[in-house]
Amino acid sequence: MQDSLLLEYNYNLDKRKQIEQFLTNIYKEQNDLEAIAFLEVLKIGIGIDQRSFEELEKFVNEVGVKYREFPNVQARAYRTIGYHYFIGLNNYEKAFDVYLKLEKLLRLYDDKVITDYADYCGEIVTAFYKFKDYKSAIKIGEIGLVNASNKWYIYNTLGLCYIELHQLDTAKNYFQQAVTEAKLNKMAPIYQTIALGNIGYIYYLRKDYEKAKPLFKVDLKEALKNEDFGLAAGSSIPLSDVLIKERAYAQASKLLDETRTYIAKSGQVERLEKFFPVKSRYYQALGDYSKALAFRDSTIKAIVRNDSIFNGLLVMRAQQRTDLERIADEATKLENYKRITETRIFALIALFIIAVVFYLVVRRYRNRIKADKKKIEELNRIMELRQGLSADMHDDIGSTLSSISLYTHSLLMKSADEDNRAVLEKIKANAQNIQENISDIIWSVNPKMDSMEQVVARMRAFGADITEYAGIKFEFDTDAKIIALPLTMEVRKNLYLIYKEAINNAVKYSNCKQINISLKSNREGCFEMDIVDNGNGFELDKAHDGNGIANMRHRAKAIGATLHISTETQRGTRIRLVLSS
Repeated sequence: MQDSLLLEYNYNLDKRKQIEQFLTNIYKEQNDLEAIAFLEVLKIGIGIDQRSFEELEKFVNEVGVKYREFPNVQARAYRTIGYHYFIGLNNYEKAFDVYLKLEKLLRLYDDKVITDYADYCGEIVTAFYKFKDYKSAIKIGEIGLVNASNKWYIYNTLGLCYIELHQLDTAKNYFQQAVTEAKLNKMAPIYQTIALGNIGYIYYLRKDYEKAKPLFKVDLKEALKNEDFGLAAGSSIPLSDVLIKERAYAQASKLLDETRTYIAKSGQVERLEKFFPVKSRYYQALGDYSKALAFRDSTIKAIVRNDSIFNGLLVMRAQQRTDLERIADEATKLENYKRITETRIFALIALFIIAVVFYLVVRRYRNRIKADKKKIEELNRIMELRQGLSADMHDDIGSTLSSISLYTHSLLMKSADEDNRAVLEKIKANAQNIQENISDIIWSVNPKMDSMEQVVARMRAFGADITEYAGIKFEFDTDAKIIALPLTMEVRKNLYLIYKEAINNAVKYSNCKQINISLKSNREGCFEMDIVDNGNGFELDKAHDGNGIANMRHRAKAIGATLHISTETQRGTRIRLVLSS
């Protein structure tokens, strides 16, 4: 789609607004960023002659980042700018700089991503060929052969490069592949005859004129049919020389006159360098040595002229390189000056910030000392309160409940009617239950117990006592790492009461034979408690008497822990608690 739009946009002025609107609509409807990126490249290409050098430089520098996700758009942008530098501005050094960026893209992607792959490769190859850098041309051409779908242009240009390097067998092989490629892709006949004409030139260089002559004729005929007079001159010059060697002077004279017309029409005056030597040999064969010598002199002048033009290109490119280096040096100096200025400004800002931060740190430190002092005083007051509360509850409430339990027990030992005995039994059970709960509360508020080591010890003791009484096997496994875990009073209390509730439930209701306890620290540093029994299990979704499970969930939530209960009838129960550090 982009290929067809590009042709319409470049050569059909009336359709440009329509194409712009089409791409804009695609972007709006599909949020297609590539469509809008491609539109930007189209607009750059059309107005490129009116853009300043700085604008083009900025655009080239932005292409790699701005169109990073769209390599095909990047390639079009680089090709557009490179061609403008090379053909429009004759700024060859900048052109090669852009072509090198395009070459990197061609190395990364194939023709399925970059759709004009062969054209891009061919353009870079032509640029290197123009400056007689045949090895670089061959290098990029071989990359194109790997990925391009239509390889004719690359085959043909590589053949020309190998002719210049005097590797005629390799050159002939590439031209033959160009002929095959033109047939396979059903290209216009002129593409086949161009390659055939180049093969004829190889035979000509090897002095195999019988094979060269028919190929030159085919190439010349097709060139004239297409009015490609430069190509016609390229075939007629060596064909004229072959006719001279065959002593067909009349045909040679006529063809030489026509060749001079082809050169004039094509404007390719550089071909005179090869035309004048053939003309000189023609007059030499006729015995007109004065004209032969004159055309020999013309040959020298043509060679000097072509060399001068080429050397001028080299000098121009060298000057352009020098100018670019100077511009880059000035830009570096400016950048360094800006960097130094920015560094000074940043240094002053940094010193100011450091001073402000230092003042705030000192101020905060002083405030923190005051706050810590108040916090320590408050903690000491709370610790004293907890110690007093623990002692009072132990001495007063604990002793009172103990005496109630003893008195009730002594009354039960005496004879009494059944109604009174039942009441006394309830008083005794409630007193013992309250005494046990009070014991847990006293333990939880006692600041001396604020350690995991104390929690583990109490858990082990409680579990061992209750399971031994019930005849249940009890295994208690702990990880040494958990001893160092810090605990608050709330966490310690809720953690122990969850454990106690789970053990009580297992002993009372599960009919289990074994309970396994595991306390450990996992890979994330979280505390894990596993309580597993092999009892009857239960259906978790059904309602149950009492608030045991609900209480455990509430306590886990209160300390920021997660509680998982997995159970199945006749398969046992597992209660797993995970507490973040």
